[in-house]
Amino acid sequence: MHYKHETVETLGQKLRDGTTTAQQQADRARQAAARAEPVFITTVEDDAAANSSDRRLQLQAARSALEGIPIAVKDVIATAGVRTTMGSRFFSDHVPSEDAQIVKQLKAAGANIVGKSNTHEFSFGIRGDSNAFGVVPNPHDETRIAGGSSSGSAAAVARGIVPLAVGTDTAGSIRVPAALCGAVGFKPTYDLLDTTGIFPLASSFDTAGFLGTTVQDIIVAMAAVGVESISDLSETGVDLQFRTLRGNPGLSSGIPPEETEQRVPDLLEAPDVHHPNFQGRPADFRGVFNTIRSREAYLVHEPYLQSDSASEQYQPLTYSRLQEGADITDEQVQQAHATIREIGERYLAEFADVDILLSTTVPIEAPPRDQKPGTGSEALVSQAVAWNVLGWPALAIPYWSANDPLPKSVQVIGKPGRDADVLRAGKHIEQLLSVGSTTTDDSKGRS
Repeated sequence: MHYKHETVETLGQKLRDGTTTAQQQADRARQAAARAEPVFITTVEDDAAANSSDRRLQLQAARSALEGIPIAVKDVIATAGVRTTMGSRFFSDHVPSEDAQIVKQLKAAGANIVGKSNTHEFSFGIRGDSNAFGVVPNPHDETRIAGGSSSGSAAAVARGIVPLAVGTDTAGSIRVPAALCGAVGFKPTYDLLDTTGIFPLASSFDTAGFLGTTVQDIIVAMAAVGVESISDLSETGVDLQFRTLRGNPGLSSGIPPEETEQRVPDLLEAPDVHHPNFQGRPADFRGVFNTIRSREAYLVHEPYLQSDSASEQYQPLTYSRLQEGADITDEQVQQAHATIREIGERYLAEFADVDILLSTTVPIEAPPRDQKPGTGSEALVSQAVAWNVLGWPALAIPYWSANDPLPKSVQVIGKPGRDADVLRAGKHIEQLLSVGSTTTDDSKGRS
């Protein structure tokens, strides 16, 4: 498929020079969204924001580089007066009275929310194939999944419907669909972006973030919502110390070792390092994650699970997964948090002299849509979940190989609070991947 990809930067320039208007771009995005059902659950038909942006643009009084830019917001994020469903029948008619904090920030920056993007129900799944509003197909092969849980956000960007989308990431839910769809996806340092007004999955790991066409799109978005350390990152990260990280720490991915050890592109040429061991074994990231995630998710949903219609209202996979947290004790959760602190100290010490770690984002191609829900989840999160557990920032950058219609993705990982370094490194790597790409046509997602 061929998609026209406008970046935040190029579209912003057209808005400022009068080549197009915010109103025209909102109309175009809504029309594209309608053609790409079910990428969006709800589209926003109100043109007040676009009209206000056009007036400010005419007066050369843009509030930020996002003025008039159409964006998508994942449908677990509250939008005042606009239906917010969490991808679930429980909330099929829910209309919040107040915006989530990140929505308030984006509106204040002049961004125009044109729709609520589809999501795996309650963000509780990495395939994006279990929700009440249809499964989002992969933009490059509709027989395959788009990934989750921010499936609609990734597909909306990859299809060129919007240049920027908001997602959430608890175990890879921004980076995995970005990788499978061919978008850039950024999970910042844990708690860097305010998650107030976002329906929680597991508050210990939930992180808001962005998906875009380029790394520069992400930089613009982060700066627009007030992250002071990210403003002018015109210099790339060539002076940073890069290492290529091998292996899957403490995860049983169920796929052959040669696939889990899939190399990042040779042109990046970073020396190899490996995950540290703990008493001869890798850190059990998935074990501690599951303990905390399962208990926290159960407590969030406990009131809904008591409903007589719960087993009918929830998707079967979500319902069964939520039950797993019922018997987990406070002591088990506390021990898991203590283990995470120990792992975190070891990782900081092990990589004290390293600025940036590189890995694949996912070690497999997008799985088929017709598989049983949940199939392949271990493999999909195998490279991603560690950085949710540790709270480190991580960025997914797509690239394409010859004669392969599906994208691949490099993951760029940094220390907590070093988000600017990750994005600087990301710009450098994006340039290398662009130069080394074997194809540049729009069907492979490049603009």
